[in-house]
Amino acid sequence: MTNAYRTTRRAALVVGGALLGAHMILAASSQAPLSPAKLVYGDRVAEYLDPYFSQSWQLFAPTPVSDDRGILARATCADGSVTQYYDVSAHGMKKARSSRFFPSREFRLVSANLQNITSSEELLRRIRRQQTNDKKPVLPPLPYEKATEAEAVKGLSRYAYDQMPTACDGEAAKVQVRMYVHELPPWSKRHDPSAEGKLMVKDFAWQEAGGLR
Repeated sequence: MTNAYRTTRRAALVVGGALLGAHMILAASSQAPLSPAKLVYGDRVAEYLDPYFSQSWQLFAPTPVSDDRGILARATCADGSVTQYYDVSAHGMKKARSSRFFPSREFRLVSANLQNITSSEELLRRIRRQQTNDKKPVLPPLPYEKATEAEAVKGLSRYAYDQMPTACDGEAAKVQVRMYVHELPPWSKRHDPSAEGKLMVKDFAWQEAGGLR
């Protein structure tokens, strides 16, 4: 083994280790608590991780399920016509319920992205709640929150596009996702047949189908 070979090998190992270390630091920082650094660089980190290295470490359920959520989607055809809404969440939910012992995890493609859209840092939630109570202007979404939502919307749109193969005869030009969150009535009203929950609906921007394939 020549000295030149040893030097080249060591250099390759050093460069590879540095790149791997940088990648791990960026991936870890995306899941770190809110900090000044995350406010400044969070959107850039999200751009680097999207779409192949995005992180979603939702291993536990800190709060019980209290709502029913999912997505609908529609498409714009080449002639400008718009299709009806498709319930694209139903397919993944049906697959998950078809096997109790080894359920499909396909629906997590929807639930994880919805979680990224509807959740926020605890500190920001407290600040906005206090501003609302004090009737003051509410803090707008921060850059890293916008980047996270944009990434989630693109993931939902890509999933919806795959679940609508018959839309526009398979030639959809654009896809729009509608998110719904139905908050269930509180447990204290479980015996009240007239109790109704709150329904929140949000339409996201149209996504070009070419960027979803």
